[in-house]
Amino acid sequence: MKRFCAVWLLLWLGGPASFAGPTDGAIVAIMRLSEQSGYTWVATISDDARTYDIDGKTSREGFSAVKMPAINAVRRKLGRDVTDNRVEAIFRGNSDCVLHTEDGWLRPDQLPEAEGPSSYERAGAIGSVGVSKKRKGGASGGGPGGSGIHLPGTTPDPGESRRRDYSNLQLAISPPHEELAVIVSSHSAFKVEGDTVTGTLTELGARLLLVRDGQSHITPLQASGDFKIWLRGGLPIRYQTNLKGTLQVTSSRGQSTVAVQQRTLTNIRDIGTTVVEIPDIARIALAR
Repeated sequence: MKRFCAVWLLLWLGGPASFAGPTDGAIVAIMRLSEQSGYTWVATISDDARTYDIDGKTSREGFSAVKMPAINAVRRKLGRDVTDNRVEAIFRGNSDCVLHTEDGWLRPDQLPEAEGPSSYERAGAIGSVGVSKKRKGGASGGGPGGSGIHLPGTTPDPGESRRRDYSNLQLAISPPHEELAVIVSSHSAFKVEGDTVTGTLTELGARLLLVRDGQSHITPLQASGDFKIWLRGGLPIRYQTNLKGTLQVTSSRGQSTVAVQQRTLTNIRDIGTTVVEIPDIARIALAR
């Protein structure tokens, strides 16, 4: 996504120097976020298996400090239980990251191998991608081949093993200014009414937002979506995307095709005043 946005920005900036009309004015306001020294954001994401938050601070130099749920493979290596799955991470770009651990800032490939499944997983079999949320009629699963979470002493839903709710959580981020660049460059409809913008995404735009950079194990087979953006003071302060599609996911269990629906509401604040502090040891680890 980062490469796509950079190419599009070069083309856009090389265009006419003056703009007319509400559409061009809205695009200029939206793209101004990428010029800011830093900003704070919270993305609330709801997919077929769960609802979770990603809290982030992004700087113009390309670093983002975030707190987010850990994918199951990372959570196990950190020795975390399903009730303690949020991690602190620093990203350089979209997928290159270090995680805060008891041994300091480590890259994901530096984490020790997990000793085995937790008591929760032995009791109920959590899926390979996400932690499920409770639904009416029973708990539903969290990834291809996964089933719901069952606490000791509970009775699984007889249809549980056949249900495959998928969480699209990834060990990667898309900073808001990059997602907004995708929206304004990959839409099939774009309507401006006052300080709000609504529209629909092209298939390319929906694919880029559904699967982030660096996810070689996930391939979007088809995708669609729509969006809404709120502006204030010539800058974007909130936007929502509604995405759905079909993904091909490769895991240790093999390859599977899953349908996914995902709604994300992102709030942006402290634009131009946010300071992102990156510890020296994290910078060194990211530079390796």
